[in-house]
Amino acid sequence: MGNSLPPPAEFDLVDSFARVRGSDVEIVLGEPKTDIADDGVTVRLELTGRTVTAQAELVQEGGRRLVVRAPRSQFSDGVWSLAVIHADGSVAPLAARLLVQGQRPLVLLWGAKAGRTQVPTGRADDTKRKAVSSGARVLDRVLAPLPAAQATKIRRQARGLARKILK
Repeated sequence: MGNSLPPPAEFDLVDSFARVRGSDVEIVLGEPKTDIADDGVTVRLELTGRTVTAQAELVQEGGRRLVVRAPRSQFSDGVWSLAVIHADGSVAPLAARLLVQGQRPLVLLWGAKAGRTQVPTGRADDTKRKAVSSGARVLDRVLAPLPAAQATKIRRQARGLARKILK
């Protein structure tokens, strides 16, 4: 099953989101902790050497939210990391990333960096399964004229090979 718990964050992950508002990217972090929620805080967004710096403001209406805005034109496609730059110059990474994909909606991702993708063990992808099942039907037609004992032996060998392929 895996671990479905969200990563620890400096804000409420459920009430946080990203969207395009007018010509700006807007990132809203719900219920930010005090150390990132100072007025006039700066948020740095980075993608492989590119940096966008955005001002953030603390909004109290509808619950405490830290609202970050920057021009959409400054963002290229990819996954941008977020970090807060404090007044003293220290940098605190946020447990969130921004996914930008052309004209698609923006997505606020959990976690400061992506985890490794893991394919469940013992499961083949659908393409391999379909190929094996269609191969089994063809094999049955080819083996039909043979004696039952010989056809059973060949089917057993074919299943063994299919299992090796699907691992």
